[in-house]
Amino acid sequence: MNWTPENYYFTKLNSDELPELIHFYLVTTQEHYKLDEYSEQDYQMDYESLIGEDRVFFDQSIYYVLRSRKDNGIHASIRITYWDKETCLPIQKLFDIKTEDLLISGIDNFWHIGRFVISGKIIGNRINILKKMLFDAFYGPYSLGSGLIIAECDRKVVNTLRKLEIESYQLGDPIIYFYSETLPIYIRSQWLEAFIQKNTLSQFSNGNDIDIRKFMAMSKDMLLDSKNSLL
Repeated sequence: MNWTPENYYFTKLNSDELPELIHFYLVTTQEHYKLDEYSEQDYQMDYESLIGEDRVFFDQSIYYVLRSRKDNGIHASIRITYWDKETCLPIQKLFDIKTEDLLISGIDNFWHIGRFVISGKIIGNRINILKKMLFDAFYGPYSLGSGLIIAECDRKVVNTLRKLEIESYQLGDPIIYFYSETLPIYIRSQWLEAFIQKNTLSQFSNGNDIDIRKFMAMSKDMLLDSKNSLL
C-alpha cells in the first residue's frame, strides 16, 4: 500500500526543475522564520549558493517532492545523495569537518541528506507527509546496508527524528545556518530499522525498489572508478 495525501501527489525532481525547488526552499524558509528583512540581494546570494550545490550533486541524488494536484507547485521536498567520498559536502564547509573524519571504518556506503522542507501551507496530514518523505529518502540507505547518512540538520528536525525512533550522532557544536540552530549529525543505516519496519506497509511503493537499483549501479560505478584510479 502506498499512502497518498488528498490534493497532492509524490514525484521525483528532474534537473531542469532545480530552480523551482530552490525557490520553494528559500521562500518556505523565509515564511517559516518570518524574515521581514530578507532582501532580494539576500535571496539571490542564497539562491546561487544552493543551486550550485545541487547541480554538483544532482547525478548522484534522488529528489523526492510533493506537488499540488491543483497547480503542480512543490509543497515538500527531500534529497538523498550517494556520496563519492571525494566531493566536498556542505557539512564539511559549514563545520570544518575533514573527509577522513567521516569515513568511519567498516562503512561501505556514504550518503548525504538535504533540502528537507514541508510547506507551512499544508494543514492536514503533515505527520504522514513527513513519514513518507523520510521513508523514501531512507529506504535506499537502509536496504543497501553498511551505511552512514550525513546531514546538517535543524535541531527541531533531530528531535522529530528521535520521536520517530531514528537516533543520530552529533559530530560537533551547532551553528546558526539558514536562520535556525543547525547540528552536524550522522545516522547509521541500522538505526533506521525500527522506522522502516513500522512504515513499510503504508509507505512502500515499487518506486523504492527502482531507486535501490539506481543506487546499486552508482555504487558499482564508483567502485570501478576507484579501482581504475589505482592502476
